[in-house]
Amino acid sequence: MQTKKIKTILITGINGFLGSHIAETLSDKYQIIGLIRSKSNLHKINSFKEKLILYNVDEIALEIPFLENEIDLIIHTATSYSSDDTISILDSNLIFPLKLLRLALKNKVSVFINTDTFYTLDYGVMQDYVISKKQFLQWAKYYSEKIKIVNLIIGIIFGPNDHNGKFTPSIIKRLLRNENELDLSPGEQKRNFLFIREAAEIYEIIVEKTNEIPYGFNSFNIGTGVSTSIKDYIDLIHKLTNSTTKLNYGKLEYRQNEIMNPDFQINEINSLGWRSTISLEQALRITIEHLKGKEYEHESNN
Repeated sequence: MQTKKIKTILITGINGFLGSHIAETLSDKYQIIGLIRSKSNLHKINSFKEKLILYNVDEIALEIPFLENEIDLIIHTATSYSSDDTISILDSNLIFPLKLLRLALKNKVSVFINTDTFYTLDYGVMQDYVISKKQFLQWAKYYSEKIKIVNLIIGIIFGPNDHNGKFTPSIIKRLLRNENELDLSPGEQKRNFLFIREAAEIYEIIVEKTNEIPYGFNSFNIGTGVSTSIKDYIDLIHKLTNSTTKLNYGKLEYRQNEIMNPDFQINEINSLGWRSTISLEQALRITIEHLKGKEYEHESNN
């Protein structure tokens, strides 16, 4: 079954780190519809907001964007990591995308692209988050007989404008401040680190080549294909920031059921033409320079 030509794309989490980069990358070629909430901070999309159609789902029924537009494809990036409120996290990561998927079926949307996590159900942190994501995945598989599902398993994305509490910016900021010591696990666990601009490019390739992806349920790893240990990653940041912070590897224990070497073969993405064009060092240099500017801006405002 062929997919119709993609013209209009709905993106959830359009004001977020990943969603905003995807929207900016796609907005010159496609009509982009974004779903936001009343509390959404829109600073990440302000520079190209005039190109977008935005709907506040706190103020309108979720059906409205489908009634007012002929949506060809959905990219679902919205998520909640907080484990403080199980009902809230289920609403964000399970109920909301399930409603969206059912509306996609009702309105003959061709493709639903879901953003998934590499974290496992028994991993020692964020279990509410992981369980809710995996529960939605079961529903996506169930409905894949009626709509093309592309499930993208992503590693750790990083780059300018990420949330300061995330792993990479928090490490960079602490090393830029030259904190005396930083206690860490042994750091032998590996991760697939993906620069945000390249993550957006991968989504763009998938959108452009949806006809080459089989009908039904498809699950791809997305990344560079190169896994890097946490220790090597932090050591590189340490070098690039010229930090004097002492790194205490092994001071902390691994998390329960630590994921030591997740599978990040990217054969499917490679077959669509994806190749990474920026080195980890180059991407980190860009990220560090951006955060240096933010640090200077913060100091100037105090």
